Order: sequence, then structure tokens, then C-alpha cells
Amino acid sequence: MDMFSTILHTILPPLAAILLVIGMKKREINFIISALWLSLIALILHYQTAGGEILGSYFNYKNATIYSLNIIVLIATLFCLFFQHHQLQGTRIRYFTGFISAFFVAGSLLLLINLWINAYFIENRSPNTPIIQVATFTALPYCNYRYLFYKIGQDGVINYMCPNYYGMIPSLGTIEISPDFLLNHLAQQVKIKNSVLNK
Repeated sequence: MDMFSTILHTILPPLAAILLVIGMKKREINFIISALWLSLIALILHYQTAGGEILGSYFNYKNATIYSLNIIVLIATLFCLFFQHHQLQGTRIRYFTGFISAFFVAGSLLLLINLWINAYFIENRSPNTPIIQVATFTALPYCNYRYLFYKIGQDGVINYMCPNYYGMIPSLGTIEISPDFLLNHLAQQVKIKNSVLNK
């Protein structure tokens, strides 16, 4: 089932983009509605495959690209349905539609920024080392958020990602002294890395 879901959420966004382009060129609303449904289905499947989380070890560059394409197609289909194929009459309706559109665009931009910061964090780690999510009970000097992600960078330094550090956007940084619980989890990977570098 997971393989089938992965294939579906990989194929559906490009297919939805093709239907959207055809619908815009031919001005056929049926193609645009079909693109909207395909992108919604792909979005739900992809989110379920990711375990219901945007930040973490799942959204690397490949998965972030697929998800981003899906979000862009979804927003584009909504814009087409709102402005191209719907007669907007009256000032209140135009303002309401503009407000909804601005909300969707702002939310999508925040989501895409989160995805690509996470993808950068995942892809730029030492090979064969894990991403570790750690819960803290007290505020740390570099992050007030309760859950943090740690990794060993390609330079051998411990890096962290603090979700929602700026309100809705994660921050990245390095720490010079690693917490003991993190060292216990990453000790084996550090030994492997050091043994490879010393050869």
C-alpha cells in the first residue's frame, strides 16, 4: 500500500499540472476542476506517507520538489476557478475572494519555506547519519521550542533545526558542545566517520 501511495502522489502532481495547462489554454473548466481534484488527492496521500509531519527526515529535496509542485498546481487551480471562470460581482465578493486568495498564498509560501529549509537540513548531513528529534523540558539558549532536530553536518559539527523559531519558520544553527543524550545516539556515527577520515 505504501508503494502504491508513493507512486500515486509522485505521478498525480505532473498530471494535474498538464490538465491545468490544457484547461487554461482551452478555457475548459472541467480540466481545471480535474487538476484541482488530482492535486488534492496527491496532497492528502503525500501528507499521509510523510507521517503527518512537514518537518523531519522524510522531506528531502526529491519529496519537497514533488510536494511543492503539488502546492503550486493547487493554488493555480484555485486562482483560475476564482478569477477566470467565476463571475465576481459586487465589492464584498471581490474583497472576500481577494482575502481568501491572499490567505492561501501566504499559507502556501510559509509551507514551502518550511519544506525547503527542512530539505536543506536533511540533505546537508554527514552520510549514513540519522536526523534525531529530541524533546526538551526546559528552554534552551538557542531555541525556545520544545522539539528540536539534530544532525551531524558534513563538516562533522552538530547542527540543529528549531521549528517555529521565527513564529512559523524554522531556524538552523550549530552547537559547539553537544548534549549528552545526543552524543549517546550519535557516538557510533562519529566513530565511523572518524575512522574513515583517519584512513
